Amino acid sequence: MSETRRADSVTVKIDNILDNLSSTPSKPSMFRVAHHLRSINPEAYDPQIIAIGPFHRSKPNLQKMEQHKVRYLKLFLQRRKESSVERYVTTIRHLEDRARKCYAEDIQLDEDKFVQMLILDGCFIVEFLYMYQHRKCRDKDDPIFQYEHIKSQLLHDLMVFENQIPFFIIDHLFRTIKINNEDNVNSLIWPLLRNGIFPAEVKVSDLFDAPINGHHLLGIVHHFQCSSFADRLSYRILPHRDPEYLHNIDSAAELEKAGISFQKSESDSLFHIEFENKVMKIPKWKISFSTESLFRNVIAYEHYNTDSPRKYVTDYVFFMHCLVHSPEDAKVLQRSRIIINFLRSNEMVYRVINQLGKNIMTSVQFPYSNIFSSANDHCARRGNRWMATLKQEYFNNPWTTSSVFAAIVLLVLTIIQATFAILSYRNDLKKGN
Repeated sequence: MSETRRADSVTVKIDNILDNLSSTPSKPSMFRVAHHLRSINPEAYDPQIIAIGPFHRSKPNLQKMEQHKVRYLKLFLQRRKESSVERYVTTIRHLEDRARKCYAEDIQLDEDKFVQMLILDGCFIVEFLYMYQHRKCRDKDDPIFQYEHIKSQLLHDLMVFENQIPFFIIDHLFRTIKINNEDNVNSLIWPLLRNGIFPAEVKVSDLFDAPINGHHLLGIVHHFQCSSFADRLSYRILPHRDPEYLHNIDSAAELEKAGISFQKSESDSLFHIEFENKVMKIPKWKISFSTESLFRNVIAYEHYNTDSPRKYVTDYVFFMHCLVHSPEDAKVLQRSRIIINFLRSNEMVYRVINQLGKNIMTSVQFPYSNIFSSANDHCARRGNRWMATLKQEYFNNPWTTSSVFAAIVLLVLTIIQATFAILSYRNDLKKGN
């Protein structure tokens, strides 16, 4: 009898779970970074001075900025000549359930606290990015804009993968403070596009008519910066090849020994790498102390992004990871002005690229497959490596070139002399006969 009751209680519990399960699973867009990525460099995924969203809001080192969020909310209301936040609370409360479903895990905040968080964080983002571009709207004593390092760190923290709120919250709040018809929510993204993730220069005017594509700030920045390369890539037909053959290429120093040279490309996209006539053209990449963290968070975004099979940043990082196996490889690319080194040494550049390439997964259709196969085919020919060695060791400066030329001339003269001696000897033999 007791076993029957126990079975019945289990049945009831499971039936309740099934009843509460949604018929259509939600599609979250905000996650915590998986352990296999975070374990390489945990600090790279943590905001340094401000918490946006629920994941880091309780950390003690981020509490100072909470006061600035309240101050910026007051500025937000003053811009609309309002004294109460009531209508914004009403608007965001209607969006609360939709926003909560954007997170991949249950957020342990009640409705009031969750709505309060969205309003404070959303208004801060709107005000900060708006004042970043409109100096006249800033308070002259605002400490955020008095210190360049604070402003820079805020831009960085807004690009942290775990430090996001849904963009539709920001969009709703921005629309309520439009001063004139010229204001466009797209323009908010401009400071983030110039924050050093990618080298492309973007003008505010270029953003006005561009469609917003992304669930949060990091996703939108990713779309804007990758769109030009995505358009270019859509016209390429990539043949299917053995993955083991594709995902292996010699380092930059080794390729150079095989006769492949490197040149800085003038392409407007960081990812547009070309290989033709033994020349590999790669756009310049500025590597600074913030590079690893910024790229790690974009890679994390691509890891979870199911809207596109393409992983532009991950694929690019893997390509560079293959090229840079040592400080010597970093030196080769720096000498070619491909890597712009803002770190202390080539050793540090190597370490950044080496760390970035760990535990990542590339696109199924790897966009650099043709370059891999062409470079591997070139290196497989012994004649190419022999000729490259000859050039590097014997024709790398005028003195060795002169010596080799003199040696060749001497060898030719010796052969000619020997030939005449043999012919003369044969003539003597014929006369003797």
